[in-house]
Amino acid sequence: MDKLLSNAIDSIEVGMEDFQSGSERRLVSAVRNVYAGLLLLAKAVLWENSPNKDGSLIYYTKTKSDGTVVVKTGKTVDVKTMQERFADLGFNPDWGPLDAVQAYRNDIEHFYSTVRPAVVQEQLGRTLPLIQTLMGEYLDVDPKDHFSAECWKALLESKDFFDAMQNACAETFADIEWESDEVLFPKTHLRCTSKDCGSYLVAQKWPDQTEHLHMELICRECGSEPDVEDVLEAALKESTAVDAYIAAKDGDRPPLAYCPSCIRETFLPDTGNCVICDFQLQDRCEVCGARMDIDDYNPDFEGMCASCAHSLQKAWYD
Repeated sequence: MDKLLSNAIDSIEVGMEDFQSGSERRLVSAVRNVYAGLLLLAKAVLWENSPNKDGSLIYYTKTKSDGTVVVKTGKTVDVKTMQERFADLGFNPDWGPLDAVQAYRNDIEHFYSTVRPAVVQEQLGRTLPLIQTLMGEYLDVDPKDHFSAECWKALLESKDFFDAMQNACAETFADIEWESDEVLFPKTHLRCTSKDCGSYLVAQKWPDQTEHLHMELICRECGSEPDVEDVLEAALKESTAVDAYIAAKDGDRPPLAYCPSCIRETFLPDTGNCVICDFQLQDRCEVCGARMDIDDYNPDFEGMCASCAHSLQKAWYD
């Protein structure tokens, strides 16, 4: 575990040095190195919490016919499996910063997006709470004592920059009316969908607007006006990712579902409506009175639960 932690710190340190150099090539390297450092920190946590601290949780495993679990050495788990193993341990950090850095890295490496210094600084600033959680809460070490003074200062400055800018953007959504109590309006997860941006500094052009369906958005980084539907759908999926995983694991109702009308993952089961097209699910079955669920919806049998629709359909063919 100590070697993983040391490598993680070194990677983040190099990433912050790359960022401070300012050149575009070094900015790309900054994103890569900080992302790699976050993965190593997470794997250090898995190593520390492996049975007998043998590191087995960072590797894929296979099960023999007799039920014996054998570690597949040489192949460590991917991000999704790593996050699943955290959840199995009862650890549920906010993975949003890791997912965001991963998405941004993919954009600049595979889609050749323009690297913007301010967006890179945003991404780096968002990682500090996750670093603090992984090291301080799960590894019981103080991050400030393990990073160089220069790196720690740069991380703090990046976080302060991001927090101040995002708080100003989030304030423009203060009056937005939102029905759901389970899924909050994702004002800190709104991300610019412009190919060459990806900034989380998205604001409402007219702060007095209260209806989310009538919002006009503007990115304070690149100046583009991203599509509300695309931004809101992505933000809802990001903000509910942890709850969605826990719900799937426990067999509970997910926080989001696909809307049968607009085919976007923007239907909120707790309110029974889609936040994009305003599709409304009927509350109860017209036949038996049972409470309706989005899985019951069938455009050929509107107003009926799945059971009643099946019975009627069966009667037609009998």
